[in-house]
Amino acid sequence: MALKLDSFAQSIETDFGDSVLWSDERAESFKLGGKAPSVVVSPADHETLRRVLSRANEAGLAVFPWGGGTGSGTGYRPERYDVALSLARMSKAVEFLKDDLTAVVEAGMSVEDLNRLTGAEGQTAGLDPPHPGTSTVGGAIIADRSGPMRVRWGKARDRVMRMKVALADGATHTYGALVVKNVTGYDMNRLLSGSWGTLAVVTELAIRLYKAPEHIGARAASFSSTDAAFKAARALMASPLMPIWAEVLDDARIDSPASGGDIALSGPVSLVASFGDFEEGLKDQLARFEEILVKEGGDDILRLDDETTSRLGRTLADPPGGDFSGPEVLALRASGRLDQLPRFAEAARRAAESGKYRFAISAHAGSGVLRCWLAPEDEECSPLEAWRVFNSLCREGRDESQARSVHLRLDSGPDSLKEQISVWGEDALEPGALQVMRNIKKTYDPKGILSPGRFVDRM
Repeated sequence: MALKLDSFAQSIETDFGDSVLWSDERAESFKLGGKAPSVVVSPADHETLRRVLSRANEAGLAVFPWGGGTGSGTGYRPERYDVALSLARMSKAVEFLKDDLTAVVEAGMSVEDLNRLTGAEGQTAGLDPPHPGTSTVGGAIIADRSGPMRVRWGKARDRVMRMKVALADGATHTYGALVVKNVTGYDMNRLLSGSWGTLAVVTELAIRLYKAPEHIGARAASFSSTDAAFKAARALMASPLMPIWAEVLDDARIDSPASGGDIALSGPVSLVASFGDFEEGLKDQLARFEEILVKEGGDDILRLDDETTSRLGRTLADPPGGDFSGPEVLALRASGRLDQLPRFAEAARRAAESGKYRFAISAHAGSGVLRCWLAPEDEECSPLEAWRVFNSLCREGRDESQARSVHLRLDSGPDSLKEQISVWGEDALEPGALQVMRNIKKTYDPKGILSPGRFVDRM
């Protein structure tokens, strides 16, 4: 294998010069599961990337595509890791069709840069993954990382109109088109979105845009319990109102460094929702939301202006900082129907208690997604016990006949825990579903060189 790596690196250096970092200390920043790559390749265009993949495939080298690295803590430890394929140099805007509400960008463009590009024309892609200054557009789509604004704009994958990719053997394909109804066969964009770099490497995307609201604002209220806050959130979602985002936070999440700092949300639990409209329309929506908050027993209603609402929305997309960051912190995620959120929150509390952790909760209360973070209280904490309790209680009482079941995932945590559990919640999948996934992987990556061992069932 060392000879293959040497030969591969030398051929890339000969053809593409500074695209390769060989045995460089910078490779340490591309670690996954404690493993660093032998080679870091950073192509400047699609053709170079395609040729790099072709050569890696011929040599049987394991390649992991890299965007901003914000999702590097998710997934299993790599089975093998030879090449980190960075898209940092592929970050340009290809075409901005503002009259058609479409932006065509390279996959390595940061979400923040995309927002800056579209925001100048009063448009938005509605993408809000964690750390948008680092997170790339391609990474957000391929990992299907949707934040609080999912309730208004849909999942990240819903933004994709066209996708240009390179397969494991270097073959090039373009899926979709610059029209809304563009699928006559299999929807390959949706297949690839959420595949976490295991099927192909995306290099260019056409993103559907929306007209940004003229004005935004938010209201927040405190509740005595998570059950009461989630009940109010369900009342909001049952109303004709259309929030941009709606979040339920506990006091630990409210007090964390990444929750706005000087924004004085009340506890012990808060429901915060943001709305966007023209001036009079916004006033009406905020007033009607206040009525819901009062009717549902909310106290200490806080009125947030445009700038504060924007800042809070950005920070709530990020994980908490301080004690709730670091390699020993468990970041857990559960998704299901809105009426299941209270059970998810209780599962998080009891998981923290059983495993000897402190916990913080933030839920996309209009989308049915709960995120929680468990920080060790002392050296005796048990990550495995915490996961077992969370897994068991979240799934307790689920109705498989419903359209949506419960989906769990460990977003990040110690590598030792990942070796003992089903990180992606695949233990609840039917064997037939797993076999379909294996067949797709075999079809698109026969030699298994793209992100081997990281994804569902260690594919």
